[in-house]
Amino acid sequence: MKVHIIGNINPLNNGWRLLFISVTRFLSAKFPNIEFTKESLLPQIDEKLNPTCRCVKSMKSSVTLLVSTLIRALFWRLLKPLKINAAALFNEPLRYYYEADVIIDLSGDGLCPPQSKGFWYSVAKVLFKLANLASILIAIVLGKRVIIYSASIGNLGILIPLASLILNNVDLIAVRDHESMEYLRRIKVTKPVIYFAPDAAFSLQIPNKNKALKNGHMPVIGFNLSTEAVQHFHRVDLQHFARLIGSIISDISESLNATVMLIPFSLGGPFKHDDDRIILNEVLKHTAGGNISIMMDKDPFSTVNAISRCNILVTMRMHPAIISLLCGVPPLVVSHSPKFQGLIKLIGIRDLLCTLPQSDLASLKEKILHVWRNKDVLCAQIEKRAGDLVAASLNGLERMALMLREIAGCRQHP
Repeated sequence: MKVHIIGNINPLNNGWRLLFISVTRFLSAKFPNIEFTKESLLPQIDEKLNPTCRCVKSMKSSVTLLVSTLIRALFWRLLKPLKINAAALFNEPLRYYYEADVIIDLSGDGLCPPQSKGFWYSVAKVLFKLANLASILIAIVLGKRVIIYSASIGNLGILIPLASLILNNVDLIAVRDHESMEYLRRIKVTKPVIYFAPDAAFSLQIPNKNKALKNGHMPVIGFNLSTEAVQHFHRVDLQHFARLIGSIISDISESLNATVMLIPFSLGGPFKHDDDRIILNEVLKHTAGGNISIMMDKDPFSTVNAISRCNILVTMRMHPAIISLLCGVPPLVVSHSPKFQGLIKLIGIRDLLCTLPQSDLASLKEKILHVWRNKDVLCAQIEKRAGDLVAASLNGLERMALMLREIAGCRQHP
């Protein structure tokens, strides 16, 4: 069976990479002969990071390539009833679509981006959603079986009519929060198989290694901040934010006699704002005193290990929060998107969610200290709930595997 992964296009974003790893690792165990290909904005880097997967340049790397690919797919569809082989028209991205038995969209929140407070960035996000929908449409035009997995779906705005039309023609949609289920119902997406499953990263089943490390050792507080969230979603001046957070970190490190670890999770890509190290390095410049360091290792599982050594984690990203929960580390989730509210509802601990109004950044210190003071209680609550989320995530993957098995059977016995 050949599976082509779309939407998961930036290999330097470790959230997308963990989503890709969790799904492909599970399916590889179920289907020993499965072959994966993947679209990517950085295919050469992607193939080095994921050597078992062939990569091709994403059609979303340029408007011209995206439009050209869609037109070629439409020509193929128009000529097919005439029994004219138009496959010679295909460009490289389209050949990967055509050769696959199944297309799986692993874009995560590609159909539910945060609401930016800046006009032009909001326009860019609408175009990004439109590009995601176009890539799914191309698969449908080619007559491919399409699965959208581990998705948050919402905030589609003026794209709702088009999205409803396209999404009603895919085979399966697995959403990672109940709000997305409700949203699909409201926009009248009812034809695919639709079910809820917690984010696929919960299936990684990372062991809780940190209990022994925490006893008798200097406490560790992790900070994972997002350059993109600060600049575009919270709309806070980067230097102003860095000064305030640097001061908070210094105070907390000294008052709690704690090590503060700055942990980047997205390491760049085609856009500068995708690099968490930009904001973390600025914060580091504004710290004074205390034991504070920035993690430089680029491997996602080194990042996982770093999170597991923390007593608490302050994060602006979803997948570090999931890893934190799997490690039994209470995460304070600084929200800028509905997907964060959905995650916190799943874990059922409201104290782990923090909004960050521009006028009240300093209140973040008290929220951090609140999580710190209650970390033992929060750890116990997380431990009770996390196992259920792991089981539900694995069950969601099992259901997808059943559909793939049916597709494979149909292919072998037409």
